[in-house]
Amino acid sequence: MKRLIPLAFLLCTGPLLAQPGPPPEGEGGPGRPQRAYANPSALIAADIAFARLAREKGQWTAFRDTAAESAEMFDGKRVAAKALLKDRKDPAEPYKWAPRAAWIACDGSAGLTIGGASYPGGGSGEYVTVWERQFKGKQEWKWVLDDGTALPKALPELDWVQGTVADCPVRRRPDGDVPPQPGSRRERKEQDKAAPFMPPAGPLPASDAPAGADSKIGQSRDGSLAWRSTVLPDGSRHHTAWMWKDGAMKPVFDRVFPGNGA
Repeated sequence: MKRLIPLAFLLCTGPLLAQPGPPPEGEGGPGRPQRAYANPSALIAADIAFARLAREKGQWTAFRDTAAESAEMFDGKRVAAKALLKDRKDPAEPYKWAPRAAWIACDGSAGLTIGGASYPGGGSGEYVTVWERQFKGKQEWKWVLDDGTALPKALPELDWVQGTVADCPVRRRPDGDVPPQPGSRRERKEQDKAAPFMPPAGPLPASDAPAGADSKIGQSRDGSLAWRSTVLPDGSRHHTAWMWKDGAMKPVFDRVFPGNGA
């Protein structure tokens, strides 16, 4: 399902857009639809709030404050964001950026945003950010992967941000695992905890990275969204992402960023 979301509306109301509670674990029978938990507007709003925080409190402060413990960036190679950002001082003028599209897993546990950026003193670029839903703490979303690159000219401005929700994979409980009765204490207990990670909903293309490349795959909890980041021997980064649509993991993003990241 795709949604066109007015960017002006999100810029005004982004921080107020919230998501429901964490999705329940797999229910009995073929995969229970969980689309109500997959809110692309909230994911886009998190990206916009991230950019606003950079303007208000400082660029690297914003990156530190919104990074997950496992967050990664790129500085010639893959690096832990916490270590890279620890002693970075905020520049007098931060990058400015805005999302152009977002993809979110069926269960709302992870998502991907891409967008355009402008740099102090001139220059434009694009970025990709991978987000994971938080089940503890005050922040609903934190980023786990961020990268960007300069462009020869700015991307065209958009009035709408496209948000796409993955189809829900068909999942069944293990044999002998009886689903809880609706409204029971067991059902509430299951709904109060984060769902376990499931295998990807479908096969992903094999990596074609050459010898010496650093390649990693990540995914949503329900396996309906997956991404691969590869640092090639020349320092360029290849980012790809897939979403479960129409019975297959369909590619939604495929870009190579040359040179240095971070």
